[in-house]
Amino acid sequence: MVRVDVVGTGVFVVALAIAVPLRTERWAQVLIAVVSIALFAVGVGSSLWAYAAALERSRVQEVGVANLYLLTGTTAPPPVKRALLTALVVQVVASFSAASIGVVGLDDSQLNALAFAVLVPMFGIGSNGVWAARYGSYGPRVNPAAKPSNRKIGQP
Repeated sequence: MVRVDVVGTGVFVVALAIAVPLRTERWAQVLIAVVSIALFAVGVGSSLWAYAAALERSRVQEVGVANLYLLTGTTAPPPVKRALLTALVVQVVASFSAASIGVVGLDDSQLNALAFAVLVPMFGIGSNGVWAARYGSYGPRVNPAAKPSNRKIGQP
């Protein structure tokens, strides 16, 4: 999963390196739009899968959303955490930089195809979630025997 995230980030950065200087060329606009939408779609699918897998694990372990998608605490070992979060930071910085660059010099009727890049960080979030759902380290549930009450608030 770490390799998939790093490779996906690399593909995105290469696509941006091509699309940014050629942002007025139609084929470059299509390239960045297709790459961004594809990575976004993979990210959405993997985020949903990770959420479902985490729900199953949460029956016996304390799984938090921040642990799952941002690898907070001791969820992941430092090398894995560093690689996944670095890829996510690269995606965020590159996507917002590209979208900002794409706005410069546009007429009102022109398309900023580089703005599609802001969809890509969903890929990194999904990758983090899949890794954490499958391999993450979580503590036991605080009180697994406690059952939710059917009592309404304010009633004895």
